[in-house]
Amino acid sequence: MDDTRPIVEGEIIKLDYATLQDTIFRNCKMIYGGGRPPTMINCVFDACEFIFEGPALNTQMFMASLANGGAEDLIIGTMLGLPNWGPKGDQS
Repeated sequence: MDDTRPIVEGEIIKLDYATLQDTIFRNCKMIYGGGRPPTMINCVFDACEFIFEGPALNTQMFMASLANGGAEDLIIGTMLGLPNWGPKGDQS
C-alpha cells in the first residue's frame, strides 16, 4: 500500500504553535523557538534537522549541562518522561 500523505521537502518549518498532521517531512529544517509546543500527529521526519532557538535553545543547553554534569538519569527518566529509555539489552 502506497503512503498517500503529502510530502514537504527542503522547507523551513516553524514549530511553535504549529499543528502538523499526516505529512512526510523530508530534508526539512524544523525550528522550535520555545513557544507552545507543536501538535504532531502521524508525521514522518526523514533526514530533517531540528533546530532550537531563543528560549528553546537555552532550555536545551541547560538540560545538556545537567546531563553532562552527571544528571542524565534526571533528564531522561524524569524531565523527559522516558523511564525505559536506553539500549534494548540494558534492562538493569
